[in-house]
Amino acid sequence: MINKSEIVKPSEINPIHLKRIQDKFGSVDMENDFFDSTLSKYYKTTNIDPTTGEIEHTLYPLASFKDSLTKLRKAMKALILVSKTPEGEDDKDIQNITLEVRNLFNFYRTHIRNNYPDQYKTFKNLLGEMNTTGGGAGAASFTPGTGAQYATPFAFGKKNKETKFYYKLGYKKVPKMKKKLYEIGQESNDFQSKRIEAFDTIEKEMNDIYKILSNSKNETVEFYNENPGSYDVVFPTDLILDYINDIKILLTSE
Repeated sequence: MINKSEIVKPSEINPIHLKRIQDKFGSVDMENDFFDSTLSKYYKTTNIDPTTGEIEHTLYPLASFKDSLTKLRKAMKALILVSKTPEGEDDKDIQNITLEVRNLFNFYRTHIRNNYPDQYKTFKNLLGEMNTTGGGAGAASFTPGTGAQYATPFAFGKKNKETKFYYKLGYKKVPKMKKKLYEIGQESNDFQSKRIEAFDTIEKEMNDIYKILSNSKNETVEFYNENPGSYDVVFPTDLILDYINDIKILLTSE
């Protein structure tokens, strides 16, 4: 038996969502039909006893976006915690899996927000805006236009962007330790040298991307020539553009 406090009447449902229910299950009895509080169950009236007034319902399960999104978010957070451990930091597979799950969460969240906005509004306040780093609304989201949309981890302010990202994930500053001056000087020199050398590595990677980009374009042209009228996405250019914008932000010093 459902508690009355957990019942949602059709009149309380977003009209867009209600129309979707009607299109799938037929006309909705605004007086006697009802939903559970998570909108994951629809109780449709099938019979009303004319003598006793007793109402019979048929239960229809609905897509529980809130439940699935919450569980996916928990899985993502758990992986982020694992990726911060010494073992996780040294394990490239764990790092890659964490990134993939984070991107999957962002893609799923954006899909729900864009395609089921009425249902998304019913639980987004309970879960927060649910970006991957725990920031406020829109802290890690993009709207690149049509096609798949992804939230990436670098959409923060222009100063100390990398540091802010890691702190958002839960990293903490390493407590300062007393060291001899020459040790500090040597460590800072090593640190700075590595930071400068990293630009050469990035430049090499960018040069490699030019070659891959040209091949990918040719492959896409060939695919569409062989499949006229196709709407298939050969390469995720929307996601690529998002990451390029992130890189531009990270490389802006002001």
